[in-house]
Amino acid sequence: MFAINVPVAALALVAVAVLVPESRDPAPPRPDLVGAALSTLGLVALVYGLIEAPGRGWGDHVVLGMLGTGLLLLAAFASWERHAAAPMIDLGLFARRRFLFGTLAMTVASFTLFGLLFVLPQYFQAVRGSDALDTGVRLLPLIGGLIVGARTSATLTVRIGTRVSIAAGLVLIAGGLAFGATTTVDSGYALAACWLPVVGAGAGLTLAPAMDAVLGELPVARAGSGTAVTMTVRQVGGALGVALLGSISASAYTGRLDVTGLPAPAAGVARDSVNAAVALAGRLSDPALAASAHTAYTQAMDIVLACCAAVALAGAVFIAMLMPARGAMAQPSEEPNHELADLVSRA
Repeated sequence: MFAINVPVAALALVAVAVLVPESRDPAPPRPDLVGAALSTLGLVALVYGLIEAPGRGWGDHVVLGMLGTGLLLLAAFASWERHAAAPMIDLGLFARRRFLFGTLAMTVASFTLFGLLFVLPQYFQAVRGSDALDTGVRLLPLIGGLIVGARTSATLTVRIGTRVSIAAGLVLIAGGLAFGATTTVDSGYALAACWLPVVGAGAGLTLAPAMDAVLGELPVARAGSGTAVTMTVRQVGGALGVALLGSISASAYTGRLDVTGLPAPAAGVARDSVNAAVALAGRLSDPALAASAHTAYTQAMDIVLACCAAVALAGAVFIAMLMPARGAMAQPSEEPNHELADLVSRA
């Protein structure tokens, strides 16, 4: 699994060296080591606290201490970046509202997609009995929808504008996830095949216009650094989404799992994950435990999908109400970045 990536990476290195034109800052700033340290330590502490919360409890002193430390370090990072001579992230970019809301839209889309991809494969494998390859194939409608949405966004943005396109994409994501949150243990794959393309299309319709909005607010000289800021925020949002939604999923699953009659060690194993519970049920020939694990995990997944739907809907409302239709640097036609749409569709 790891080795297969080596030739791909080697080919990418050659392609970059041969095809990508050089771009260099004539006055590169010094590395912001303090900012890098504060942001890294803050995110590590925050994510660790979120991951440990289901096992230790949200009121545990370690969890509260790590969450508090993470927030304090990130606040210190923001303060440092505002006053540093050569900041790692130019926080002034977020004063541009289209840049801010374009970044927000991409972060919300990443949050929901990371959450979906965290819970759904386990449902296919542990509850529906699919193997790894079959699970990957069953996720293809999501990618198909993403391709269609990204390609459609180029034309749609010209007709209705960036703001409406992004809001519509987030509404599609919310609707698809809300439909997915109706999944039960007995739901066949047909249900997932209906809502996965909707979520994918919404993501494609959101990401390409959102990146257009971000790039439209940046001078050419700052396009690279501005895009890097946006992608960093997007990835952080996705990582925090996995940590937070994973904690919600774990808490919901353990709270609904029936381990009555199991010895304490076996009950602890069953609570660790749905895969562990199903494997334990098979070894013990305990169909009741397997059924309880399936039901508990499906309900936990539905809660996660419902949370993602709520976040996407809130993002759509914020975009529709607060995002300017055009920025100071936008062209009157709001001509979209067709190359970007193609790039997203190939991702």
